[in-house]
Formats: sequence, C-alpha cells, structure tokens
Amino acid sequence: MVSAERKTDLTTARNRRVHTSRNFWAGLLFGAGMFSVLEQSIFHFFLQWHHFYEGNGPQAILTGEGIYQVIGWALTVLSLWIAADLARRKAFWPARFSGSALIGGGVLLIFDSLVFRLLLNLHTVRDIGDPVFYESLWLGTAAFLFLLGWSVLRNASKDGD
Repeated sequence: MVSAERKTDLTTARNRRVHTSRNFWAGLLFGAGMFSVLEQSIFHFFLQWHHFYEGNGPQAILTGEGIYQVIGWALTVLSLWIAADLARRKAFWPARFSGSALIGGGVLLIFDSLVFRLLLNLHTVRDIGDPVFYESLWLGTAAFLFLLGWSVLRNASKDGD
C-alpha cells in the first residue's frame, strides 16, 4: 500500500511534468512584469535617469510611463493567476518558476536595451556623457539574470524539484 503522503508526492511530480511549460511561462511573465515595475520605480521615478518615452513634452512622458506601468502590472497579475491555478492543480514548480522569472527579467532588460533604446531610440539609460558604460552595465545585468535563470532551470529539471 502507498501512503497518502507518497501518493501526494507522486501526483505533484506527475502534475509538474504535465504543466512544465505553464510553470515556465508563468515565471517568465512574472519576471518580465516585476522587473519592468522595479526598473520603472527605480530608474524612472526614484533616480529619474530616464522615462519610457522622452519626447513631445510632459504629457507624452506621463502617458508613456502610465502605459509601461499598466503593462508591467498586467504581466505580473496574469502570471500570478497562472501560478495560483498551477498551485490549485498541485502542479506549481517553485524552482522552475523562479528560474524562468530570472530569465524573464533578463529578457526584459535585453529587449528594453536593444529595441526601445537602440532600435526605436525612445530613451537612453542615462543622458550624460558616453552612454556605452550604462548600456554595457544594463546588458551585463541582463545577461547575468538570463544565465542565472538558465542555471536554476537546468538544476530544477535535473533534481525534479
């Protein structure tokens, strides 16, 4: 006979395998959403180094900040809704969620740097002197988050936890 605790462990392990991609996407959305909110809170509001969109006066800046904030919170809430559903199904995988959240944060910072700043030229990291230092630091942080998340995901898959 299988004990109730062992049966629960087997059910959780099976459910995690079935919902592996949902755990990954929930974490990825959470990381992108939370890092966008943190990035905006620290660099846009507190330090005032830049804004999401720096053209056409204060009304455009405020509108851009509002849109960016809404998108960040929407991603965060959606990811938590998916995570709560996974927990209800006994399929939530904390290590996989955490690893993909770090990847999501790294992807957001890379996307912000390459698309919003370099391609679309919406803003700069900091509008003083040579931007290479700040862009390099930004991309280095993004790469670190991405690689750390990748490492956590690999270990989660090996350990089954």
